[in-house]
Amino acid sequence: MVCDGLNATLNTGISGILAFPTTCDYYFYAKILGAIWIILIFTLYFKEKETITKPDMISIMAISSIATMFIALAGSLLEIVQPDIFIEIFVIGMIFIVIWLFKR
Repeated sequence: MVCDGLNATLNTGISGILAFPTTCDYYFYAKILGAIWIILIFTLYFKEKETITKPDMISIMAISSIATMFIALAGSLLEIVQPDIFIEIFVIGMIFIVIWLFKR
C-alpha cells in the first residue's frame, strides 16, 4: 500500500493532518486506542490494589472501555477514526460493560 503524500492532506485542515497516518496503516488509531485502554487498565488496577487487597478486574476493564469509547467517539466525530474501527471498539467495550452490569 502506498502512502499518500502529506501535501494531499494539507488542503483538508487539521483533521486531514491527523488522519494522515491512516493512509499508511489503517489500524493506526486502533492500536493507539488499544494502548490507551491497556494503560488505563493497569493504572486503575494498581491504584485500586493500594486500597483493596483484591481489585475487581471486570469493573476496571469496563471503566477503561467507557473512557476509550468516548475517545474513539470524539475521534470518529472529527473523522480521524474510521467508522468500522469505532464500531469494533464499541462492541468490545460493550461486552465488558454488559458483563460488569450483570455480574451479580
